[in-house]
Amino acid sequence: MPMDNPDYILFEVAEVIDTFDETYRYETVNGDRLDDRLFTVRVQSVNRMTNKHDIRTCRPFNNNIKQIPLVGEHVLIFRAYNQETTLDNTGIDWYYFSPYSISSGVNENFLPGISYGDTITESDVKKIIPGKTFQSKIISPLQPFEGDLMIEGRWGNSIRLGSTVPDSDRYTLQSPWLGDAVGDPIIILSNNRENKKGKQFVTENIKTDGASLYLTSTQKIPDLQFGAPRKKNSLTYFYPNESNYAQSQFIGTADRIVLKAKTDIAVIDSPKGIVLNTTGEVKIGSDTADQSLVHGNVLLNVLQQILNQLNMPIQCGSMAGTFLDKSALTSAQNQLQELLSSKYFIQKKIS
Repeated sequence: MPMDNPDYILFEVAEVIDTFDETYRYETVNGDRLDDRLFTVRVQSVNRMTNKHDIRTCRPFNNNIKQIPLVGEHVLIFRAYNQETTLDNTGIDWYYFSPYSISSGVNENFLPGISYGDTITESDVKKIIPGKTFQSKIISPLQPFEGDLMIEGRWGNSIRLGSTVPDSDRYTLQSPWLGDAVGDPIIILSNNRENKKGKQFVTENIKTDGASLYLTSTQKIPDLQFGAPRKKNSLTYFYPNESNYAQSQFIGTADRIVLKAKTDIAVIDSPKGIVLNTTGEVKIGSDTADQSLVHGNVLLNVLQQILNQLNMPIQCGSMAGTFLDKSALTSAQNQLQELLSSKYFIQKKIS
């Protein structure tokens, strides 16, 4: 079968040796768009048996989920049809899969110079860098659990589609979430974790991760605690509290959380209750709000004392009397009973 026939499936192992200006940037030349150069890399085939090192330009295999490899990483490439193919014309391009894990590194899998054979010296290899802006970092891999599907970025950001797993010496680290029903699903999106030297496993940590989002089904998150580290403010009225709740939860943590509705209202809806839980201040209207809310029970007591005083006899010398018309007092007394809400509450400041 002719080698230029893309029906003849041909795979090669190749080393990434360069990228293009159009790999990461939208470019035009003389008004012509270079769409076919987006995300492309230049590779050199690795064939140590024949010492044949063909240089090819490759496009990503998957344009929806892509990982552009770094210089010095290795990929599997194959030849297939391109956009110029018609009934009468055959267009052929080379496509690359994501880098394969030469060194089991999350951040990078750098092994440059292999594709050059004996045409490159050791000193030349040391001059090869993985990219023009890329800086290597120590990034630890996530502890895997049986059945997990994990997407790990190069920088300590990840999505885990996992489940409740039993404690087992099969794993280096146990899962930081707990549950009684093995196999119940959980989704964790985590960003910016603490890393260890080497390739030691880490797990998501809701207390120390930079930002995270948990979608649970029946799991408890024992490290979830409200309040500051030295000023706890755990739930005590709605039980079980945040660390022991074992039904579905939507948990988001970060140094600052912003929810913004662009054109319509923002809604927090709950059939049971809404808690604004803070050891600091609650500002309504803007962060410069400086008018204090009143404490309902205190206000009720003050107003009741005023009404009682107004209802008492008035002594003037040896004469005593009262207001001739007490209808306003009676009306105020009746309305006073409706002052306190049975639905909305604030916490009285304890000095």
